Amino acid sequence: MINTAPKFKKIVLILKVIDHYGVDKDIIPNIKIVHYNCGMVITGDYVIITEEELTDVNDEKPSEKGKIYELKEIESYKLYNYDN
Repeated sequence: MINTAPKFKKIVLILKVIDHYGVDKDIIPNIKIVHYNCGMVITGDYVIITEEELTDVNDEKPSEKGKIYELKEIESYKLYNYDN
């Protein structure tokens, strides 16, 4: 994970569906995306979320998976901290 990124148990993102054709402007459809055991950084116009992926092989280091979202795509988000 990004070393300086705050780490969360779960992050829920609600993304806007940007479709300019055939969508009622009063009804904005959304997509819910959930990330577990991840870090999140907001920088400029982007949100970067990184997750550590564990491997089945004991001697292999975990890999990292990252996803970058534009802020204009995000309707809202909810952060779940680890229990103290």
